[in-house]
Amino acid sequence: MLVDYLIPKVYIFDCFLLIKLIIFLSNKKNYQIFKKNKIKLKKIDIIILIFLSIFFINLLLQLNLNLIIFCLRIILIIFFIFSPYLDQKKQKLVYKALSLSIIWQSFLAYFQFIKQTPLAPYYIFGETNLRHFAAISRAQFLTIEKILPYGSTAHPNILAGIIGIFSILLIDKKQNNRLLVILLLLNAFAICLITQSLSAFLTLCLFLIYLLIKKINWQKKINLIVFSFFILSPLLIKKLDANLLKTHLSISRRAILNEAAWKMFLDKTFFGVGANNFVKELENYSHHQETVRFVQPAHHLGLLLLSEGGLLFSSILLLLGIKFKKKINWSKLLILTPIASLDHYLITQALGLFTLFLFIFLTRNRGQSRT
Repeated sequence: MLVDYLIPKVYIFDCFLLIKLIIFLSNKKNYQIFKKNKIKLKKIDIIILIFLSIFFINLLLQLNLNLIIFCLRIILIIFFIFSPYLDQKKQKLVYKALSLSIIWQSFLAYFQFIKQTPLAPYYIFGETNLRHFAAISRAQFLTIEKILPYGSTAHPNILAGIIGIFSILLIDKKQNNRLLVILLLLNAFAICLITQSLSAFLTLCLFLIYLLIKKINWQKKINLIVFSFFILSPLLIKKLDANLLKTHLSISRRAILNEAAWKMFLDKTFFGVGANNFVKELENYSHHQETVRFVQPAHHLGLLLLSEGGLLFSSILLLLGIKFKKKINWSKLLILTPIASLDHYLITQALGLFTLFLFIFLTRNRGQSRT
């Protein structure tokens, strides 16, 4: 069986990021910015660098082409997103791009849902071949079974999640424009409906709750509840799977993958099975027949990171969280909890990685010094 997650892929998206890096490095004026902002290493920085060195040495020993591309993509994405920080005017272009992305992907979604066919062949817009019925997601709408729209993404859940997150970023920026806010929300919820994406729908609902309570003292309590849900969601899914007697395939698959992820972590606690190696190692930790047909990463970011990176990578993330605790807006970041608890594309897909880092950057706390 061919597994998409094990195929090394380079997107046009990556090429644009590389071009951006080359242009930046070719401009001598940019080096002066780094000279003015001298970096002073603290104890926590030294510990992070040591842990990162051990982590990357372990990665290099794996000699995995897919993994090398993945790591280079992360570096390019981080550079691309944080380079506008050097010029605040460039950030306006980012929001315009978000608007165009929502319009374009929404148009593709509505067209695909209504016509039940892609707008053009794959090589033009990157749309999935919706005529390949055996591997296409479908759902029941009243008495009619319909193909779910993909846009130009790899799955309906990703389409709904990306449109939802981009809409949240725009609403967060343009809260005073009520008409725009209403249109963005209506469109995002409509996309959730036609894609049947529960994770994107819950994320939008959590964002609305955030808007209602952000000026109330309940925010810390809500954050604690949301974070607790993220930690306990695998147990909840396992319980639901048992109570539904394994009749709901979506829940059953998530329970199986979560269990496999936990077994990987227990077996290789410190290093994990290796970044991007969950799918490769799945058959060694789960012999359930469903994993033969559904070969995917764990649909829980916490368990996926634990299984692939072990305690070492988890410690790096914890230290980075402590270092940037005042810069990261944790209340807004927790809005992504439903997606992080029920899916994996925020770290396994190129578009998902870009969206995650972009969300962290655009929702950061303002007025903090650079580090």
